[in-house]
Amino acid sequence: METEDTRAIFTAVFAGSIVLANVLAAKLTWIELPGLGGVAVPAGFVAFGVAYLASDLLVEYHGKEYAATVVNGTVVTLVFAYALVFLAIWMPSAPFYGGQDAFVSTLGGSASIILASVVALAFAQHLDVRLFANLKDRTAGRHRWLRNCGSTAISQGVDTIVFITLGFAIFPALGLGGDPTWGWALVSIVAGQYIVKLLVALIDTLPFYAVTEFVERPG
Repeated sequence: METEDTRAIFTAVFAGSIVLANVLAAKLTWIELPGLGGVAVPAGFVAFGVAYLASDLLVEYHGKEYAATVVNGTVVTLVFAYALVFLAIWMPSAPFYGGQDAFVSTLGGSASIILASVVALAFAQHLDVRLFANLKDRTAGRHRWLRNCGSTAISQGVDTIVFITLGFAIFPALGLGGDPTWGWALVSIVAGQYIVKLLVALIDTLPFYAVTEFVERPG
C-alpha cells in the first residue's frame, strides 16, 4: 500500500473515531467482569480503542511528529464538534419536532465532562505517541506487540485517571456542572473503566499485526 494512502486512511480513522467516541460516550454500557462484577463504561470505549490503534499506526509509518500534528488537529476538531452540537441545541425546534429534550439529554453533556474529555484526549494521546516512538527506538523496531500494548496500556490508564478525576471530581467541585465524587467511589470508577480499556488494548494487538502485515505485503 502506498505511503500517502496509509497516511490519509489512518488520519481519517483516528479523527473520526475520536469524535464518534465522544458522541457514543453519552450512553453508559454495562459489562460483567469475572470476579469483579459489573462495570459501567461509556459506550465509546471501542471507538477509543480504534483511535489508539490508528495513532500507533501513524507513528509506525509516518513518525511521531506527524502523529502529534494529527492529535493536535483532532483536539481542535473535537472542540469544533462540541461547538456545533451546542449550536444545534440552541437553534429553535420546529413546531412539530418532539425530540428536543431527548436531543439535549443525549448530546448536551455537562461542561465538566466535555472539558475533561478534551484535556484527557490531548494529554493521553500525546503520551501514547511518545511512548510508542520511544519503545520502537529502544527495541530497534522489533517486538511490535510491546510498543503497541505498552504505549496503549499506559496512556489509556493516564486517560482514564485524568478524565474521571477532572470530569467527576475536580471540575464539578469548581462549579462546572454535576456533584463531585471523591474517595473510594472515584477510585472504583477509574479501576473499573481502566480494566475494560486494558482488555481492549490487549485485543488491539491482533488488528495491529494484521494491518502492518497487510501494509508491508510486497506488491
